[in-house]
Amino acid sequence: MATNDRASPRPSIPESLENASHALDRLIHDALLPHRGRHDDRLANLEERARAIAASIVAPFERKAALSADAGQQVRSLVLKESP
Repeated sequence: MATNDRASPRPSIPESLENASHALDRLIHDALLPHRGRHDDRLANLEERARAIAASIVAPFERKAALSADAGQQVRSLVLKESP
């Protein structure tokens, strides 16, 4: 059986947002459940998950902006090389 050595493609922005939406739904569900144990530990866990979800929402846009900036820099360097 052949294996695929190529890395799997990154999810599209809509796919990334949909994944984050599902994670946010689970977070809200868990936050609404009655809890046992230390309140501080629970809040810390919820906060950590919320921050990870927020980062996953922003990351695809940051990658796209970084790629655009890199492409723009490459174009500028080509223009500078070609100008007399």
